[in-house]
Amino acid sequence: MNRLRAYRHIEDINQKQLGELLGISAQMVGAIESGRRRMSANLSLLGYSGDRIDLPDMSPPLHRHRASTLAANKKRAHELMRLAGEVFKELRSMTSKTPPMALEKLPPPQSASDIEELAIEVRCMLGHEESGPIQNLTAAVERAGVCLVPISGLDGIDGLSAWVEDVPVIGMSPNAPGDRFRLTLAHELGHLLFHHKKTDTTESEANQFAGALLFPLEEFDAAMPERPNLRDFISLKASWGVSVAALVYRAHELDYVPDDRYRALQIQMAKWRKKEPGTFDAAHGALLPRMMEVNGGVAVLSEELGINQSHLATLTNWSRPHLRLAAIG
Repeated sequence: MNRLRAYRHIEDINQKQLGELLGISAQMVGAIESGRRRMSANLSLLGYSGDRIDLPDMSPPLHRHRASTLAANKKRAHELMRLAGEVFKELRSMTSKTPPMALEKLPPPQSASDIEELAIEVRCMLGHEESGPIQNLTAAVERAGVCLVPISGLDGIDGLSAWVEDVPVIGMSPNAPGDRFRLTLAHELGHLLFHHKKTDTTESEANQFAGALLFPLEEFDAAMPERPNLRDFISLKASWGVSVAALVYRAHELDYVPDDRYRALQIQMAKWRKKEPGTFDAAHGALLPRMMEVNGGVAVLSEELGINQSHLATLTNWSRPHLRLAAIG
């Protein structure tokens, strides 16, 4: 795969439309994309320098998405992820005082207890060795050297993650409320750490890891009343920044809530639809935008790096509707 196909996926255009931009036929575009012909057209017509035809390797992205997610949205998300990792790696070499790479790939978990122990290990890896909530998970993940990038406008995709060569990249929907954003970020971090491909258990393992990272088992045990009700879970959400739905799921998973009680709580939560009580603002990624800013900004870097200015700007566009503020981020 090369830059032509990546450009098409980001722009959501077909080979004929790309050929018209480059002044070549759709057949030639297809031949170049497949590697049967060498690139002879001027890549600067797409906003990229000629040496940008080749793409960095990327592991298969793992997703949190609905079954209805359009294939075109997935492809666009993948290529924005790849571009973010490509840019992030180059900016690291250009920028002083960037966070050291602290994230390490870990062996896949073999059991539920393995996941709980891994979560404690990762809390330490993120610099949170003490007990209590991780107040700003976004900042902690970025301090570990992870590139966070917005995936605006890609309905149905909450988050996705991949390694772009040696750069860990997580793409996040900026429109998610803070509790959902935190849970998705923790979920995708789990994928980066110990999942190399999608299996029947990757999603459930990442869900358990996210819950354990944000609310460790020992502290969950101490906080859980004998027969928790919805008010208890709302109170815990305010303290730990984890959605009521995720807390109820974790309580059921750990046998604090039996099946019949779990179903009853789900029925009660249905009245909230997509908005739970206690909404708070998400803490969006700041590291990549800051690295771009200290190196001259999007326009300057577009020229210097030979990367399409609009595509570069997309990597830092965390704009979304305003949500009520709260302490946890």
